[in-house]
Amino acid sequence: MEDHSSDSASGDLADRRPAAVRALAPLAGLRVLVVDDHADTLTFLQQALGYAGAAVVTASSARAALAALGSIDVVVTDYAMPDEDGLWLLERVREQAAVPVLALTGFAESQKRALAHAPFARVLLKPIDPWRLCEEIRAVVRPR
Repeated sequence: MEDHSSDSASGDLADRRPAAVRALAPLAGLRVLVVDDHADTLTFLQQALGYAGAAVVTASSARAALAALGSIDVVVTDYAMPDEDGLWLLERVREQAAVPVLALTGFAESQKRALAHAPFARVLLKPIDPWRLCEEIRAVVRPR
């Protein structure tokens, strides 16, 4: 697991920041764990969420992600990964931390049944627009 924390403006999520600043850094103050077995996806999401103000930690497998759960506000995970998948990670997260988990998938139809009953905070299709992902993250994270 690698910590690719982005420097971001600290702020509480009660969000007293001016509207212009909130628009430029909608995830400021949030620690986001991104899990995906594809390095290019990890890099893209780390850069996009970092640009939005998040401190991003990445992991290339569900098992590697477990070590970062203590200091994370939200998890964004690929659903289909080798070995343990996003559902396996969701179950571990629910045992260890009270943080929302969003699933990203490129195979919605073939995984429709499994995803219908999985208690992810959101299930989003790849490719995902980075600003939409930011909106979905903000929607599921509770203010501190």
